[in-house]
Amino acid sequence: MARNKKERSDLYIDMTAMSDMAWLLLTFFVLTTQFRKPEIVPVNTPSSVAETKLQDGNIVQITVNDEGRYYFGIIDDHHKEPILEKMGKKYGIEFTDEEKRTFLGLSEVTVPIGSLKSYLGASDEQRKATIPGIPLDSANLQLIDWVEFSYEVEPELALAIKGDVDTQYPKFRELINQLVERNFNRFQLITSSEAKPKD
Repeated sequence: MARNKKERSDLYIDMTAMSDMAWLLLTFFVLTTQFRKPEIVPVNTPSSVAETKLQDGNIVQITVNDEGRYYFGIIDDHHKEPILEKMGKKYGIEFTDEEKRTFLGLSEVTVPIGSLKSYLGASDEQRKATIPGIPLDSANLQLIDWVEFSYEVEPELALAIKGDVDTQYPKFRELINQLVERNFNRFQLITSSEAKPKD
């Protein structure tokens, strides 16, 4: 007697919810990821075995290149415009909306405030070639003004100092003295990581 074969039913899994979740995650990461802007001033940092990592956001950075020139970077874009406006107000410079948009795209301020308007109006190639630095001497403390206005805009900011391994010590000492004199006593030094020595 022949057996009756049971009909196999196809297995069906609804993947709609899974694909919706994948698209939502992809959209979230695309919209929230902040890509690092290219550094204008290349710096070869000294190495250390420190394991403390620099926080991702809410940070301002002072860079000192191998020639001892100072540059100022604002990592968070939403802090840039109010800081620029405060600097402009102090030095009597009014920036247009187009100049403010260009400023938002910068990773670092590489010129004195008096040259900033023409710097913002220059082409990308001209900006890369123009890196004279921000003054920091007894007669002109523009770099400290950038730091001070940054803390006025966001008191919870962290300050980081990134120096080149070939920078002369007096340039660091001058910077640290000026910061400490204005009670900016908490800052981190940025170094490249090095393997811990074996015991």
